[in-house]
Amino acid sequence: MSNFMMNMISWVLLLLVILTLYLIDKVNHLAKMYEAPKPETPGLPGMYELDADIPGDLLFSGLEGKKLWDAMNGKQVEGFDATMIDALRPHYEPILREHITATFKDGLEEVGGDESKVPSSLRKISTVRGFIQSWLPPQHLGSIYRSALEFAGSYANDPNPEVLVRLQQTVDSVVDMLYQRVGITNEVPFSEFLFEDMPVPDTEEAMLALTDQSAKAEVLGDGLLEDSMERSLTPEELAQGREQVQAYEDAQRQEVAAETVEAVMLPETEAEVVLQDTSAAEVKPA
Repeated sequence: MSNFMMNMISWVLLLLVILTLYLIDKVNHLAKMYEAPKPETPGLPGMYELDADIPGDLLFSGLEGKKLWDAMNGKQVEGFDATMIDALRPHYEPILREHITATFKDGLEEVGGDESKVPSSLRKISTVRGFIQSWLPPQHLGSIYRSALEFAGSYANDPNPEVLVRLQQTVDSVVDMLYQRVGITNEVPFSEFLFEDMPVPDTEEAMLALTDQSAKAEVLGDGLLEDSMERSLTPEELAQGREQVQAYEDAQRQEVAAETVEAVMLPETEAEVVLQDTSAAEVKPA
C-alpha cells in the first residue's frame, strides 16, 4: 500500500475521532439545559392544595389558619399589611360564625361520645369566593362542643329549664369572648338559634326512666317508667292521670245507670216474685 493511501486513512480516522468528541460534548451541553417537567399535583383543576400558601379565598391575601386568627387578634403577621385588618373583619365574621356553628352541630351528632374530646382547631370553611382554613382556640371549641353533647344527651332525656339556661349562658359567654378577641360585635346571641331545635332522642331511650336503688318503678301513661321518689310528675303526666280517673268514674256511673234501668223495666211477674220472696223473708220466724 502506498504512502498516500496510508495518509488518507489516518486523516479520515482523525476526523472521525474529532467528530465523535464534538457530538459527545454537544449532547452533554443539551442535557444540562434540559429540565424535566415537574409532576402534576393530583387534584381537581382549579383547586388549591390545603398546604398551599395561597388560600382558596384570595381576599385574605394568603392568611389562613393560625395566621388569620393572630392577624384578627391584632398581632403583627410577617408579610401582611396590618392596616387591612379592619377592612377584612366584616368578611371574617361569617367564617367565625360558621366555625362555631359547625362545632356545635358536631356535638349534637356525636351525642353519647367522649365528653373529654377536644375538637380540632382547624376547619375548612366555605366562602362565596372559595374556601379558607379557619383556626380557633381549642379550649373555647371544647366548651361549645361539650354544651352540645349535654344538650342532645342528658338534657334531651330529662329536660330541665335550669340546665338549659346554664348551657345557653356557657355558649353565649364563649362566643362573646371569641368575638371580642377579634374586635367584632356579636349582634345576635348564638343561643337563640343553636338551641332552637330540641334533638329527638331514640325511642328506646325515651321509654327508660330514672329508677331508685331497689329498681322499683311505676308505669304511667304509655308505659313510661317513672320513679316517683326521684322527681315530681310533670303537668302532662298529671293531666293524663286525671283523664284516666275521669274515664273510670264515667264508666262506673254508666254501670249504675244501666242497673237502675233494668230494675225499673222488670216484668210484673218477676217483680211480684221478688216482693213475695222479700215478704216471706220478713215473716219467717227466727
